[in-house]
Amino acid sequence: MSYSPNLTYFLDRLQGFSTNIFRLETNGSDSATANKIIRFSLPSNALLNMRSFALHFNAKTTAASAGARLPAKIDSLIERVEVTAGGIQLSQGLNLYNVLRHAKDALMGDKTNSVCGHPDIIRTISPVDGFGFVDTNDANAAILSGTKGERYPSTNKQAQFVVNHWEGFIGTCEPKIVDAAILPDLVVSIYLADNNVLTTSAGVAKEGAGTSDLTDAGAGGAAYELNNIHATIESIGLADAVYDNMVSSMIAQKGFIEMPFKQYISFNNTHSGSTRFSVATQCLDRVWVAFRADSYATQAAPIRVKGYRDNTGSEYLGLLDTEKEKYVGPYYNFVEPGTSSKNTYQLQLNGAYYPQFAATAEEMYAISKNSVLGAYNEQNKSLHQYKNNYFVMCARLNMPESEFARNLSGLNTRSVSLNGYFNTANTTGSPNVVIFCECTSTLRIGSGRMLEVIT
Repeated sequence: MSYSPNLTYFLDRLQGFSTNIFRLETNGSDSATANKIIRFSLPSNALLNMRSFALHFNAKTTAASAGARLPAKIDSLIERVEVTAGGIQLSQGLNLYNVLRHAKDALMGDKTNSVCGHPDIIRTISPVDGFGFVDTNDANAAILSGTKGERYPSTNKQAQFVVNHWEGFIGTCEPKIVDAAILPDLVVSIYLADNNVLTTSAGVAKEGAGTSDLTDAGAGGAAYELNNIHATIESIGLADAVYDNMVSSMIAQKGFIEMPFKQYISFNNTHSGSTRFSVATQCLDRVWVAFRADSYATQAAPIRVKGYRDNTGSEYLGLLDTEKEKYVGPYYNFVEPGTSSKNTYQLQLNGAYYPQFAATAEEMYAISKNSVLGAYNEQNKSLHQYKNNYFVMCARLNMPESEFARNLSGLNTRSVSLNGYFNTANTTGSPNVVIFCECTSTLRIGSGRMLEVIT
């Protein structure tokens, strides 16, 4: 016989628990530029809270004459994240990690840390230092005047920016507290993005306010540099051997223990009515689709998000919290393709259609909202903004909220590789399309630190 927890007085005590935060230095230089790799070795023989892993650094643009800006969301500077154990890839990461982060935030709500995450492209006033961009280490730097780039002080090992939300193994492995003692040495490799994620502007005035505005393209050639790079992670200690004995007995009884985590496979192509993708996985949970203009990779000026302030004010008269400025870079601007009448969208998975009808953008948004049920956060966003700046679609193929119960219920395509197509009707032009296949992989850990990754 049992009673509801609401009717019982019950308390568990965990004796001998301790926790602390450790600073991790890079396996190399503490500065980096575009397309470089940053590596960290995680502590061994410790219980690690993987969700607490945070990357700290100072960032600045290095082409002072380009009117350069760092992108909105500081993790936009990350192209790929890879985790290895003893040289074996646990999570190989995906190219376009930064695009995935923007796409998921467009549907699920922004996960960026507003204090240290650089959530917006900045015109002249920076929330980081409270007024303009100043680099006290650079004799030529001054408060931004239109020709300067975006710079911040880096003296005394200052690091203003933090990335602490992660996709892939770090952010989704279960359990989130990993016993590093049963694994070979863990290494996190972070690949930095190309300089084309930056924007350049001819001036700093609001749109239409002067001869040179923030939304007018600059000379290009902007670059960025990271300094004072380090990481932090939480380590947990237990005073007795109960946990160790439990893990050992589970491995002895079954031969291994399992840790599920998310993997993403990306496809990047020019869309002309139908785009093909193929994936072989034990559990295909979701398919994400985002469109960008065909010139997305050309370094250009920021794009004002529809409805937000320009020189004359807000198009929406302040509705939906638009009485402020908001910009997005071309690399992360998701826009609905042009149309000859009314666009429709549909997935074809080995001959099966999802949804069972050609859906409009409005219908696909409703389907996408249902596809991220449990993780969706309601946002102040209009249909106008969705189609012009945040046009991302998602199709869920697993049981609702199954991830929270550690259930694998998505499509198993290992025996017959999935041939998928994303089909559209009435679209015009040749936009760029990015497709992400969200899969659940499993790490099996056996005795003697033997590993097996099931994708």
